[in-house]
Amino acid sequence: MTTAMTTAAAPAPTSPAGQATLNESDLSFVAKLGAYTHLRHSDAILVRSRRGHGADEFTLTVHWPATGGPGPYDPRLLAQTVRQTGLAIAHAEYGVPTTHQTLLRALDITVEPGLRAVEGSEFEVDVTVARTAGRSRNSLAMGFAIRRGGVLVGRADTQFDWVSPVAYQRVRGQYLTVDWGRWPLPRPIAAHLVDRDDDIDVLLAAGDGDHQWQLRNDVSNTLLFDHPVDHVPGLVLLEAAWQAAQAYAAPATFELTDIAMTYERYAEFGEPCWIEAQPLPAAAPGRVTVEVTGHQGGQQAFRARLSGLRHHP
Repeated sequence: MTTAMTTAAAPAPTSPAGQATLNESDLSFVAKLGAYTHLRHSDAILVRSRRGHGADEFTLTVHWPATGGPGPYDPRLLAQTVRQTGLAIAHAEYGVPTTHQTLLRALDITVEPGLRAVEGSEFEVDVTVARTAGRSRNSLAMGFAIRRGGVLVGRADTQFDWVSPVAYQRVRGQYLTVDWGRWPLPRPIAAHLVDRDDDIDVLLAAGDGDHQWQLRNDVSNTLLFDHPVDHVPGLVLLEAAWQAAQAYAAPATFELTDIAMTYERYAEFGEPCWIEAQPLPAAAPGRVTVEVTGHQGGQQAFRARLSGLRHHP
């Protein structure tokens, strides 16, 4: 059975900053954002409000945290923006039970080149969500238009499925429980190779080849591992794919503008997951395209195609 990125409901956190500025009618939505986004740490919640525009169309306000200085955007925040807004709409507007496991089977994101973080302050991303295909009993397709200051900076398309607790127990079987954080943690590659500052943020350890690495799951990184789950989260795999593209491009830096990712099976914590990057023909000079795959136990867990700009030091 094909499986995918799954998120499980976490205890609701305290209300995020900014709630006091919301209208009374929005407070119920904000109070449930911990459950809607499946996040335990309130500072990880980016969604602040939402409003509807008619059948199947909504706008959500999202706050990205300050970066401490100007620089490229963080793909982790962009991916979380899509994830959180999609989950919030699925639960709040389409009645998907928060007790269900939500699966993200595919994720495509396109970003305008040159998207930058704002120095020393937060900024907002306005996300428009529309149901782009007929909704089956257990599936929902969504399209996203991401704007900052009224200017379109990115687009995304996703396919969400959801599974009842009983069905999920049947699917996961012996893998439903894990000894959280007790698996071996291999030594990370140098953080600068993946454009990160700290080892805790590095998801790659050295592999057997020049462009092969072993996935490392350091659960002390609560940005990526918000709460215990039974398999490697899909956004961890997306970040690992981005880091693999960065490591492939090193010593140049890789500015991600396009990613198309599909999840094919669960990645487990208890055995090595091997990440491999292969170059693909680039669309234009100065651009780089990389295909990144993840394999575990001889089977492919995910495939990602990443394209972007190569910036030489």
